[in-house]
Amino acid sequence: MSKISQISLKANFSWNFIGSLVYSTSQFLIIMLLAKLGSPVIVGLYSIGLAITAPIISLTNLQLRQIQATDGENTNYKFNDYFGLRILTSILMFLITLLIVMLNNYDVEKSIVILLVGLTKVIDSFSDVIYGQLQQRERMDYIGKSRIIKGTFTIIVMGTALLLTDNLILSLVALNLSWMIIFLFYDKKNIEMFLEDITPNFNYKKFKGVIFLALPLGIVMMINSLDTNLPRIIAEAFLGESALGYFASIAYFLAVGNTFVQAIGQAATPRLSKLYRKKSLKGFKKIMSFLIFLGIAIGLIGTLIAITFGEKILTLLYDSSYANYNQILVLIMIAGIFSFSRSFLGYGITAMRLFKIQPYIAAGSLMVTLIMSLILIPMIGLEGAAYTLIAGSLTRFILNLIVIIVNLGTYKTY
Repeated sequence: MSKISQISLKANFSWNFIGSLVYSTSQFLIIMLLAKLGSPVIVGLYSIGLAITAPIISLTNLQLRQIQATDGENTNYKFNDYFGLRILTSILMFLITLLIVMLNNYDVEKSIVILLVGLTKVIDSFSDVIYGQLQQRERMDYIGKSRIIKGTFTIIVMGTALLLTDNLILSLVALNLSWMIIFLFYDKKNIEMFLEDITPNFNYKKFKGVIFLALPLGIVMMINSLDTNLPRIIAEAFLGESALGYFASIAYFLAVGNTFVQAIGQAATPRLSKLYRKKSLKGFKKIMSFLIFLGIAIGLIGTLIAITFGEKILTLLYDSSYANYNQILVLIMIAGIFSFSRSFLGYGITAMRLFKIQPYIAAGSLMVTLIMSLILIPMIGLEGAAYTLIAGSLTRFILNLIVIIVNLGTYKTY
């Protein structure tokens, strides 16, 4: 095992941002390819797979990456413990997905697509637990390079498969094979430079401790995912796969902003955690204030671009039929104003290790999303789904801000 030093916050951000940008762009290009080579129905089929599996993996992942990243002392649990737990929870994730498919009596094609998307998320979760160890050591450069490789292979492998076979199922099979190769021969090799032994440890007593610590955050992330995906699931149920295809394609523009937000948030989390532990609250507040205003600015810029160039962008990236939904794009970008800034607040709360309060915050937001979805989507269609995103993001922004302000008030500023 070699001793490898930390790199600067700027370098961490740069590598993580570039890696996240390439990866997010690859996911966006897949949606574009499905829209151009297929139809809104095909996009909807892929999107319902994402919508169903995302909340499940968000829960079973337990956000171990963030737990690792903020475990400054790294004494209670080792990487081996996190890795062993991730393997078991990934198996659980796939079984839950299979159960949902069986209970809903989906047709064969939809069932296979959902299961393959779930398998993709399982493979990605293995890389994610390695990312957590690297993030804790402030070596986001290795994470960034992994995401660049994964994003590049995603476009090459799945894009080629779509062009040659015009078959979503075969394309997803090829994607899963390529991601498993990346995990085994790149991510796994990276962590071996830092740790002598990466054998997963199946110590159930330690699992109990990790789960007790991480379950609240896992529940939060599941509810976060439901917040995002409930409008999609309900839209598909009431309006059909074609309508979902249009909505999901347009809503994916939020991922562009989230790429930037996640890169900064993940890079800043270890630093925020250290400042908070040391009660250096001036530095903590300075970084958090910058992040909040940055999130608002990203959302405002996205909204202005949607108002000014939205129809042209939708026509260029998808086709002319999507331009008819430019109002949906504008509303989704307005939701981004609150979504991006509340995400930064969420990173701050995680850095403060306020895990137990987060399920209550998320539950309040989810209740708003559920009620708004059931009322507005049947009433006004896809605009109702967009208004629901705005309401849910605004609710979470307000609640997250209150939690941070209240908790900072209990500490003496140095």
